[in-house]
Amino acid sequence: MGIYSHLSTDELTAKRDRLLAALESRLTGPSSVSSTGRSVGYQHANQTAEIRRELDAINVELSRRDGAPARGPIYLV
Repeated sequence: MGIYSHLSTDELTAKRDRLLAALESRLTGPSSVSSTGRSVGYQHANQTAEIRRELDAINVELSRRDGAPARGPIYLV
């Protein structure tokens, strides 16, 4: 059971699409703005890391629902 196990598959795919759009806008948007001697800078590193973690959790939940194993087999030598 994952953090998103309470959502339906359609809700998960919609949430994944929204998060992908947010990630793309944060990665391609301006990182600083300046006007009339004032400048504002944005720090995207923490925000993108959090979005990526949520995307990973959603992808794991969708894979689990499709029957794919969450991890590969463990081989003992």
